[in-house]
Amino acid sequence: MPRATVASRFTRPAAPTDASPHPVAAALAGVDRAVGWMSWQVVVSDTMTAGWWRCEQVLGDPGFFTCWRAAIARRLAEWHSDLTVADVPERTPAGYVLQWYLGIPGYTGSMLFHHARRVPALEPCRLSFRLEPAWVATIGLRPGTFWCLPDDPERDHPDAVVVPDEVALAAVLRQQVVAHAQCFLQVYGPTVRFGRRTLWAAVTDVLDTGLLLAGRSRGDDGAGVADARLVLAEHYEPLTSASTTQQVVDERGRAHWTRQRGSCCFYYALPGVEQPCATCPRVGDAERARILGELHAR
Repeated sequence: MPRATVASRFTRPAAPTDASPHPVAAALAGVDRAVGWMSWQVVVSDTMTAGWWRCEQVLGDPGFFTCWRAAIARRLAEWHSDLTVADVPERTPAGYVLQWYLGIPGYTGSMLFHHARRVPALEPCRLSFRLEPAWVATIGLRPGTFWCLPDDPERDHPDAVVVPDEVALAAVLRQQVVAHAQCFLQVYGPTVRFGRRTLWAAVTDVLDTGLLLAGRSRGDDGAGVADARLVLAEHYEPLTSASTTQQVVDERGRAHWTRQRGSCCFYYALPGVEQPCATCPRVGDAERARILGELHAR
């Protein structure tokens, strides 16, 4: 695809209008207020303004993901002045797209589960996203069916499906994320050189990480960890592991909640990059504690 066409796909958009009284809307607004690294909006129409992409739309166009990877490679080269696009390993933008796309259903479901004990329908026709310039900056959700607990004040809403307890609600979250992930991986998997385990480890990671980050967004890592261990209490196929959340203690005796990913962003593969991420599957607990200790000392 010509570069001009690729660039035009990632222009800054106007935001859609949120005029929905749906019960999920208020919960999503609460998530948006609490989280500083991502934005969420309710979308009340299938009509997208420029720069917004419906998940259903891009899953019908594998070329979109090729363009997205190319945009990420250019951005990484711009950030590292000593690199050219040709220096960026293929697996690095491929890993970024894998994790960022899966975060659309994964983080949305995790945040609403933690903040409101509601799980919305997460199929591709209900989710959209905006890239700025090449990263997922905003997630849009068109509310519909949602699952909730018996004490939810909106349990009588026509779109509500009441489940008996938190264990059942956790199962719904897993099912919704896995179903969307299956649609994505069927399209994306053949375009990258990742094995099945790496692909499904990334799905597991966004659920586990999303719940930890949900707790952190409210100032309570422990609550997020508790939810991660509820949703990923054991190894549920096709996910690749139970929750890997854990505490590590740095050399100053400070405890840090973290986890070990099963997938990788491959940022370390960029020439000249030496520091691994704290959750990198390539490092052990001692190195993880050292990295987190340094980060929190800044």
